[in-house]
Amino acid sequence: MESCTHEFIKPNDAIDINLEYSIDEGSVVPKHFHDWIEIVFLVKGTLEVHDSSRMITLQENDFVIINPMSIHSTRCIGGNQAILLQIPVSFIKKFMPEVVHYHFSTDPGAEDETIQAKLARIRFLLQDLLFAYENKEEGYVFHCYSLVFELLYICIHSFSSRKDEANLVKSQKNQLRMRQIMDYVNAHYQEEVMLHDIAAAVGLNQVYFSRFFKQQTGITFLEYLNTVRMERFHNELLHTDYCIKDLLEKNHFYNYKLFMRMFKNAYGCTPKELRKRISSGSTGTGRF
Repeated sequence: MESCTHEFIKPNDAIDINLEYSIDEGSVVPKHFHDWIEIVFLVKGTLEVHDSSRMITLQENDFVIINPMSIHSTRCIGGNQAILLQIPVSFIKKFMPEVVHYHFSTDPGAEDETIQAKLARIRFLLQDLLFAYENKEEGYVFHCYSLVFELLYICIHSFSSRKDEANLVKSQKNQLRMRQIMDYVNAHYQEEVMLHDIAAAVGLNQVYFSRFFKQQTGITFLEYLNTVRMERFHNELLHTDYCIKDLLEKNHFYNYKLFMRMFKNAYGCTPKELRKRISSGSTGTGRF
């Protein structure tokens, strides 16, 4: 699963969705996207979700809907537990081809009692869905699908708006360009990545490229590149026995002071402290 470009999600066995209970001891996942509707329901802890140009901090009992192909990232420092539901657009289009025209959004602070009741119903459905899938009683597949369809029905009727054709075409064009940029970074992040080179690779001049990237992601290209390198460093720190110095060079970090400031800001400790803490126990990392 490529972490810094188009993310490929594997459905669960028996059902055409991805459903899991995620336990994350701490992770930073850089900007990525996928052609799935994603719902993250936080059971415990906190999670920062950067979705397009907005930043949402999820607390216990909060959830967020991430739209298909929306560029998003997450940051978890203190650890969390969450229910993750991902539904492929290709599955929904079998029953509702025009779903690509819909944009989903919720307002947890809405004062309307009817809206709050529907939000509460979604929370219940997510928990019931996980329970049904994990227990696998006879006929559980039908129960799971019934819960997914009810959840989608609520989202479409109460938490969606339609995009017009012009905006849809523009959005698809921007998504294609962002995919090219992220694929380039995925292939070259261990090298010296020059702004003019990547701008030329996607057919833009350097000035427009910088403005376009900031508009699409809310961060600069250099910030994104460093986040990708940081995630790769973090993954290798936890799953290999390479020394920290070699990992820094491998992931193209040569300014040690800058790196340490970035790492502490992202994970709340030094690489040495994190490796020691993880090696003394077991951990899991989520992917949103």
